[in-house]
Amino acid sequence: MPELVTPKRTDLAPEGERPRIKLFRFADTFPVQWHENKIGATHRPWWFYDVRDVSDWFNIFCISCLQPGQSEGFHSHLPENEGPYECWYLVYQGKGQIRTEFADYNVEKFDAAFMPPNASHQMRNNSDEPLWYATLSSRGGHPLRVDTYQLECSEARPGYMEEYERIMAVRRENGLPVP
Repeated sequence: MPELVTPKRTDLAPEGERPRIKLFRFADTFPVQWHENKIGATHRPWWFYDVRDVSDWFNIFCISCLQPGQSEGFHSHLPENEGPYECWYLVYQGKGQIRTEFADYNVEKFDAAFMPPNASHQMRNNSDEPLWYATLSSRGGHPLRVDTYQLECSEARPGYMEEYERIMAVRRENGLPVP
């Protein structure tokens, strides 16, 4: 099993002082290109704001853009591998669809969706315009068991392919389209 990762806090003020904020500027970040994979993801950019070194509760805030027809991989954050990992999705611009094993939900500008631990999800752009959205991930103060952002590819997550196959089986049972 991978080593537990416990971030160091760098926002702590000297004794007797109030905590300081950490400002992240879009101009100081750069897009990370994630590759296409077997679980539905297409090649697309992500802008990451890594807050693991300054937050006890949050992990990553990221912004992404999906072009028409693109999607992120269909996945779950498995508690036995990633801890109690939950996230928010917020649409900034465009229209798309959040797919789960139970239903598909159309989303548009300023819609938000909460993904509890272990809930399957995929964001996809089923429109004819770019879809800009953000995710905010939290581990609820628990250390990460597997740092998925350090893995070579998303399919390297423990149990990932088995979870994908389980999700697709449930979607078929529920009469939902599968890739």
